[in-house]
Amino acid sequence: MDMDRLFSTRVPPAGDRHRLFHGRGGEPGGPRWLTLDRYPPVLVATLFSEPPADVLDWLRGSAPAYLAALGCDTLLLQHRYGGVVHNEVVAGALPAEPLAREQGLVYRLDFGRGQNIGFFGDMIAARAWLRERAAGKRVLNLFAFTCSFSVAALAGGAEHVVNIDMSGAALKLGRENHRLNGLDPRRADFLPYNLFRSWKKLHSLGRYDLVVIDPPSKQKGSFIAERDYRRVVRQLHRLLRPEADILACLNAPWLGEDFLDETLSGNLPGSRRVARLPAAPGFEEPGGDPALKVIHYRYTRPALASGKDS
Repeated sequence: MDMDRLFSTRVPPAGDRHRLFHGRGGEPGGPRWLTLDRYPPVLVATLFSEPPADVLDWLRGSAPAYLAALGCDTLLLQHRYGGVVHNEVVAGALPAEPLAREQGLVYRLDFGRGQNIGFFGDMIAARAWLRERAAGKRVLNLFAFTCSFSVAALAGGAEHVVNIDMSGAALKLGRENHRLNGLDPRRADFLPYNLFRSWKKLHSLGRYDLVVIDPPSKQKGSFIAERDYRRVVRQLHRLLRPEADILACLNAPWLGEDFLDETLSGNLPGSRRVARLPAAPGFEEPGGDPALKVIHYRYTRPALASGKDS
């Protein structure tokens, strides 16, 4: 396995691109168990299965020589195998305040969280889409995590964003993301609630012009896509304004786009598919349905037989 060649062919990307190598997408010239993500000054190498001993030795001993050419000085190996996630710094040191930078905005990274570092680089296109359409709108951010969608929406001029997530720790990092970008905290709510017990609360805060749905695909005790996505969509008619937009996201290789199409059409009368957003740079996957689906739907409230709105 020619790891020297793999690393030597990586170059600092132009524009907002975080992923340098996407082995899981079948990119030639490297192992499927490896991805490389760049958040200067940190390069993150994620290992999805245990590499051969000589390759692991190379990553620890020789890979750091390539950091300077990539504008980095720190190499972190994230081991995601054996049932335990372990982050290992093998060169340099993590900055006191590590950040992801994208379209003039910054997002705090937390390398102490384990698998999720607080930011998803594959959502570049989705954040840009939201920012372009958010001006003057009320936005509902479901499964908000660290609120990167909220940051993008408010940067785009959203009137107000409501973020809801079960993790208070994630929302705390979300508040920090708003502070780092100089956003008015009065224009956002951060609700550490179980969504399925909070519909009345969300309704009491008003109706929304735009809803982002970005749940985990399979999280025991919290959300299972095949069972719970439709439960979310069935409630949206109570939360949406007569005309609204929905950005439905799902990262599940075993479910195709038709799952989202059928979930929306079967559980939210008045919704129609507009377009699927393109993959983020570096995350392209050849052939078939991509693991990550991000689809824009447009909602127009249907009239009841009585002629009144639902």
